[in-house]
Amino acid sequence: MLKTLRSVLTTVLLSVGFVFAQTGVGSIRGSVKDKESGDPLPFAKVIVQQNGQQKGFSQTDFDGKFLISSLTPGEYDVEVRFVGYQPMRQEGVVVNSDRYTLIDFEMGATSEMLETVEVVHYEVPLINKDGGASGATVTRDDISKMPTRSAEGIASTVGGVYSSEGSSGLNIRGARSDATYYYIDGIKVRGSSSLPKASIQEVSVITGGVPANYGDITGGVVAITTRGPSAKYFGSFEGVSSGFYVNGKDPLGYDGKVFGMDKYAYNLVEGMLSGPLLMRKDSTGKKTKPILGFFISGNFNDVLDSRPMANGGLYRLKKETRDELLANPLRPTGIGQGTYYNSDFLNWDPNDPANSAFEQVKWRMNARSRA
Repeated sequence: MLKTLRSVLTTVLLSVGFVFAQTGVGSIRGSVKDKESGDPLPFAKVIVQQNGQQKGFSQTDFDGKFLISSLTPGEYDVEVRFVGYQPMRQEGVVVNSDRYTLIDFEMGATSEMLETVEVVHYEVPLINKDGGASGATVTRDDISKMPTRSAEGIASTVGGVYSSEGSSGLNIRGARSDATYYYIDGIKVRGSSSLPKASIQEVSVITGGVPANYGDITGGVVAITTRGPSAKYFGSFEGVSSGFYVNGKDPLGYDGKVFGMDKYAYNLVEGMLSGPLLMRKDSTGKKTKPILGFFISGNFNDVLDSRPMANGGLYRLKKETRDELLANPLRPTGIGQGTYYNSDFLNWDPNDPANSAFEQVKWRMNARSRA
């Protein structure tokens, strides 16, 4: 029974993983040529790897061109091999969702059979040659350096996106915030799109030329791609704090104090864990490649004052003043009609110069209410 349940659960997880793998993927396209003559090299082997695991494979056609699709967003190493030529590898090739990454190889001929590989580090081009939709994509490396922690805050750094202070919506190309659509791993989200920062792989903002798979949109698209499981176990933990609030015995918090750098007591705890669940084994029983993995991320946020005032904050009644108002809630109104009454005012002289102007006005107001 337990084995059957495990098989069913594995099938469901694999099915869900297959469905999500079809959305939010990118492709690598390019060509392989001879370095001296510039002639294309047909049937060259192109291998895409990530963290030592092969993620894709292709061969060049008669024109020396290749295409490798269905790659999740991230960084890859692309290696090219051809008989009689020095092998080449480009490291750190960035693949974005719903986009083509263009790379070209120029291989030099060699007569020696050496096991050395020419390594070239990939540089992100300033101009996207793929064309298509306008906008920008913020990758994981850039997200880790940003002070903002939400997908909306990351998207607001893209040109053409405006976010008003105090509002959680985004205005793209001057459209209203309700014209901005959010997608998480290719699934349209209705409601909150809040995700822990550690779980975001990239945020792609489309401001124009919206692809057909997103439908008819008058504003823009914020496509969020989450991080996938890894072949090795790893995790991280992060904590941010500006102070801690300690309350005393008073239930209203009048004897509470904040110990820290400010009076707002901002605290954030965030962590993530990822690794393989099932591994493929060879004939000797040794684990080789992962089949199924997991990724878990979460955070907890607590702040004493989430919206501090620019002028230093709001004033709060003292405890004794609050208790006095609760004990005597009736006060004279501004038009002279009040219910405040004190028997001491019956024998009080309003023309006595020793009395203050405030006390004289107060006496007249109460005298008018008694009349």
